[in-house]
Amino acid sequence: MIKKPEDFIVEELPLYEPAGTGTHTFFAIRKRNLSTLAAINRIARDLQIRSQQFGYAGLKDKNAVTTQVLSVEGVPPEQVLRIEQPDIEVLWAERHPHKLRVGHLQGNRFQITLRDIPHDALPLIESTMQRLATEGVPNRFGAQRFGNKNDSHLIGKALVKADWDAVVRYMLTDEALRVDDTARRLQRELAKKSPEKAVLCIPHRLRKLFLSAYQAFLFNRVLEMRTPCLGTLLDGDIAIKHENGAPFLVPDATVEQPRADAFEISPSGPIFGYKMRLPTGDVLALETSLLSDEAVRFEAFRKVVGIRLPGTRRPLRMPMQLHAVSAVDGGGVRLSFTLPAGGYATVVLEELFSENIL
Repeated sequence: MIKKPEDFIVEELPLYEPAGTGTHTFFAIRKRNLSTLAAINRIARDLQIRSQQFGYAGLKDKNAVTTQVLSVEGVPPEQVLRIEQPDIEVLWAERHPHKLRVGHLQGNRFQITLRDIPHDALPLIESTMQRLATEGVPNRFGAQRFGNKNDSHLIGKALVKADWDAVVRYMLTDEALRVDDTARRLQRELAKKSPEKAVLCIPHRLRKLFLSAYQAFLFNRVLEMRTPCLGTLLDGDIAIKHENGAPFLVPDATVEQPRADAFEISPSGPIFGYKMRLPTGDVLALETSLLSDEAVRFEAFRKVVGIRLPGTRRPLRMPMQLHAVSAVDGGGVRLSFTLPAGGYATVVLEELFSENIL
């Protein structure tokens, strides 16, 4: 249905503008058919610096045309503007005092073209999109969060459980050893060190991605347990205010439910970590039973392979601003909508699939 990168266009909506002064340079890129980390690695090689000097607000899809802001330390804007890389266009560059951090974005605007969709399906697609805009979209993490081989969360779980042999088993597949520098380096380290110490050669950013994938997997499990009543509060919930992301305990769901019905607040699920705010009652029992099923202790999230996991709460549903649903020439439908930071457009498409529309 999505046949080329131009059928999936993403525009990042920044949380703030660069100040114009400072040691970091904020710059916007438009990339095609390239992941965020792959784009950063290319630019780092061009500038002859380490990829760790870059910051980003969020990871953008590979099989798409995406616009996003990056930051780099110690490189002046005029040097950034001279970057020439295939499938990467630098749009602007300005100075800022601080590094761009994950989550420092307002949201993302999507324009998605679905090919080979009969035009008589347009009314049903439009009504479903209107319903999602009114009721909210399930805020689950999309499949891309779990890696090309859908095993990033399994590696993350092995790291949390200190199951070093499992980490090695997932990392050192025949395919990975052919194409992945990290896998080959891990294999070399294993010849000299124990699996526990060898695992530390996996780049910090990649270890963090594995751990985040496992946290996302657990959140999705809780969301599945609460489906289809994602807007229904329970006693003991931690609710999230959509206006500012502030969490608060709901001792009496009947008191707060009108605010949830008005989409001011939503119940939340766990991004497990040692600072995560805990629910109470049956909600806490549900979330701790999941960890029990996984044979993972809550305390295990305090520090994993040198990485602290403070944790947070994530709303079980997200608002969607619907801009347009229109037919395209040759048979197809174009969807235009905006999701808040952390929302996945692929989940919107999954909801359309679930209605047997696509």
